[in-house]
Amino acid sequence: MLASLTVQNFAIIDNINIDFKKGLTVLTGETGAGKSLIIDAIGLLFGNRASSTMIRSGASKAIVEGVFTDCGEKVMNIISEYGLDSFDDGMIVVKREINDNGKSLIRINGSVVTLSQLSEVAYYLADIHTQLDTKKLFDVNNYVSFIDNQDSLKKLERYQELLKEYKNALNEYLEKSQSIKDDLENLDYLKYQLQELDKADLKDNELNDIENEITELNNFENIFKLLKDIKQAFSTNNIVSELYSIKQNLNKLKDYSDNYQKSFEECENLYYELEALEEDLLNKINNLEFDEARLDKLNARYAHIKELMRKHHMTFEELLSYHLDLKQRIDGFEKNDLTLEDYLKKVNVTYKELCNVTLELTNSRKKNAEVVKKNILETLKQLHLEKVNLDIRFNEYQFTDALNNNIFKNDGADLVNFYISFNVGEPLKELSKVASGGEMSRVMLAFKVHLLNNLGLSTIIFDEIDTGVSGVVARSMADKLKIISKDIQVLSITHLPIVASAADNHLYICKDVKDNRTFTAIKELTYDERVEEIAKMISSQANDITSQRLAEDMIKSYKK
Repeated sequence: MLASLTVQNFAIIDNINIDFKKGLTVLTGETGAGKSLIIDAIGLLFGNRASSTMIRSGASKAIVEGVFTDCGEKVMNIISEYGLDSFDDGMIVVKREINDNGKSLIRINGSVVTLSQLSEVAYYLADIHTQLDTKKLFDVNNYVSFIDNQDSLKKLERYQELLKEYKNALNEYLEKSQSIKDDLENLDYLKYQLQELDKADLKDNELNDIENEITELNNFENIFKLLKDIKQAFSTNNIVSELYSIKQNLNKLKDYSDNYQKSFEECENLYYELEALEEDLLNKINNLEFDEARLDKLNARYAHIKELMRKHHMTFEELLSYHLDLKQRIDGFEKNDLTLEDYLKKVNVTYKELCNVTLELTNSRKKNAEVVKKNILETLKQLHLEKVNLDIRFNEYQFTDALNNNIFKNDGADLVNFYISFNVGEPLKELSKVASGGEMSRVMLAFKVHLLNNLGLSTIIFDEIDTGVSGVVARSMADKLKIISKDIQVLSITHLPIVASAADNHLYICKDVKDNRTFTAIKELTYDERVEEIAKMISSQANDITSQRLAEDMIKSYKK
């Protein structure tokens, strides 16, 4: 159950701390006092998305923290799987921080978790009914979720895994098929490109080598002059001979002292390197000649390569890679049918598995739909809708071929609709088109009762589930909430005095203004304060003795 709630800087809530109890707890107060804000705050603990607009004006962040006790085995198993700390007696502490920079921090038992992880925990922890939930009964797209149970959800998880595998295989096949089709349409042009590049006979690093050689030939005179000057410097200054003499002297010195051994070795290495350098430069100057025909040939080759690069919009390295790719693509045309067959085989395998799981999911849902129907009708009778006739209908679908994925949606192939008749002799019609506001409230309550039984939740929260009902129907809804609260914790915002009378605990929400700022305040009412509050809900006259006596009688009727 939800044991306590702390809310700071959330909308008009400054700082409140609420201790919740078992049984039925009602929240009452004037419109705009902040009752729904408390439900919104609790919703953050159950995985609802946060927004920086929720932060109280003037604050940098909002904080919502809830302590849950006696959490069920499923919840604690999830906590364990995520490696989160566990407290004694199945206690869980959930904390949300919303910062004005738009970032939100989520912690469970002090450890940071993701929103999806929090949602997974909350799924088996509690359920919140908001006024928006009743509107879901008008949207047939939500009906599948109303009938899913643990078995179908497990199958749905497997279905979604296979759907992902199937779609990946199908996309790979379609992409490969389109690639082959495009290649076949362009085969002649690809062959022409390959022939052109084959004829060009490009070599690795060729462009760089050509550029270097062209530069040398274009600067022949400068190169010749510099080499001639170097040769002159070697011969005039006797550099090698002088270094040889130094080497010989060092050789003698090392005989007298080891201190000269290193100097001798370094000089000897320099001597041989310098001697090799002189020989190499002499060979270069002796072999140096200007070949105009060679320069013309290089320029022509360079221009041809550049033209190929411009034509294909590629660098030289990309051109080499493209040439190789062309060969592989054209060589692979004969193997295309075999390759495509492999892709199609993978599609067929995943498609067959997906079809089997899809049928299993549908059968599971149809089986559970009968249970849902029975439970809802039973609850509706208790809510004075004894003459209701209900039918849950599934669409008919057919598997056509492995390349057609139209029937597969993220939640299965099922389209579910609820058909209902509230009056004897009236034909079944779509629920979204025939129910009034009060009927919708009772139908939604019936769905929620089924959900409680289905998931084994420990807490349920209602935000004006009793909207649109009055009289004997309101009494029956109060009775139902009271019955539910014997097994699980129920929190309910209400404007109906009969529902407030059924409560085990009564919280009053009001607004207060201090220093030109509005604050939400909350107070647990005593018995006398409950009588006064319920009397005000019955009559606008604060001191109406009749209303007060009626309020006392209503409270006492639930104490029996």
